[in-house]
Amino acid sequence: MAKKLLLIIPGALIIILGAVYFFANYRLKTVVDLRVEELIASGDYQEITYDSVALQFNGEITLENLYVMDSNLKEYILENIRISEFDYFNPVPHHLHLLAQGLRFPAAAPSFGNGLNNLLNNYIASMMDGDLLPLTMNYRYNYQPEANNRMDIEADLALPGSFFLSAEAQILNLPMEGMNENTPDNVNSPTSVSMMLQNADIPAALIALRDDGMVAEISALQGTALGTSGDEYRQQLLEQLQAAALFVPPQMQALAQDLLGNFAEFMTGEKTLQISIRPQYNGNIKQLQLEVMAAFYTGDIGHIAELLQLDIQTVE
Repeated sequence: MAKKLLLIIPGALIIILGAVYFFANYRLKTVVDLRVEELIASGDYQEITYDSVALQFNGEITLENLYVMDSNLKEYILENIRISEFDYFNPVPHHLHLLAQGLRFPAAAPSFGNGLNNLLNNYIASMMDGDLLPLTMNYRYNYQPEANNRMDIEADLALPGSFFLSAEAQILNLPMEGMNENTPDNVNSPTSVSMMLQNADIPAALIALRDDGMVAEISALQGTALGTSGDEYRQQLLEQLQAAALFVPPQMQALAQDLLGNFAEFMTGEKTLQISIRPQYNGNIKQLQLEVMAAFYTGDIGHIAELLQLDIQTVE
């Protein structure tokens, strides 16, 4: 009898776990399909489909070949999406990590203007592998409602052999439960969301662009189009920017020269351009908005940079 139990109990547990797993996958697909319907109903998308969505045994969610047609009939496919570190225990997840890899354009790559010599169009074409742009996107956040509704956000966008763009931000006093409220009478009311944003603080934020070959490739493409070398094109571009900076209003000269100097350094290649803010008033949006608008209307752009504690630098 004891031996029978030793065989029956593990078998029963495996059956139960299997049933729970399949039910969880069914429930996940139902939630995803409902969200797809909501997005299409919003009018921003014409069509959204996917090949598969699944919950792995390690808790990771996988989604394959997410096809999107937006309201302008532009088509995109994200090949592989992974969601890990997902918080299953709160209505508003307190943490998650999203990784998306491989961006396809079934019809055509996005166009950034017309003309055979359009720089961005030519550059994107040079980075394509058939209809695939080997882009990788990461997004991670950690939400702590008990710590003044603190949210720490990290995101990055990478194109191998081209660039690595990253961003970090800390946000306080923005209750995500309110942002995700879903009531019949008032679904994410723009007014209530705007009021919550007004009371939020952004004490720190950083955006950084690392050159992994983009500067040299773009310079070479544009140089060829103009009948010159990449280095000569870079020099011409910097000279044009220096000439344009002379016409910047006096109150913006310091900021313009700082930006120009760092951009010139970034254009030498294989550098990282960083822009960060640590605003006054602990980054309170309502307080900053009043002073920023006042400085803007009086043309005191330098004061805006002081309010935001704007810092621009180029590093190796």
